[in-house]
Amino acid sequence: MKTTPAKPAATSKMYETRNDIPQKCRSEINSLLNQHLADAVDLQMQMKQAHWNVKGPNFIGLHELFDQIDEAVESYVDLIAERIVQLGGIAGGTVRVAGAFAS
Repeated sequence: MKTTPAKPAATSKMYETRNDIPQKCRSEINSLLNQHLADAVDLQMQMKQAHWNVKGPNFIGLHELFDQIDEAVESYVDLIAERIVQLGGIAGGTVRVAGAFAS
């Protein structure tokens, strides 16, 4: 039987903000945003892995494509993390946190 892993500790603490959204809602939003952040960090690392390991006759085209995707995902990672902090949360944007959400 598979159990649901506990949410990473870094993502559960909330800080006071001037934002008028109730803390319970901000906490729920931040939990969802941290899950999306983990997915985006995971995707970004997958693109880097593909970028580093591409071989063959289409090497340069794929190498550049994976780099472009990585850069595009990086801007979303940054955007999501900034929103989490603006809502009073802690952005758990590490590979370890992404792995904890995935397991």
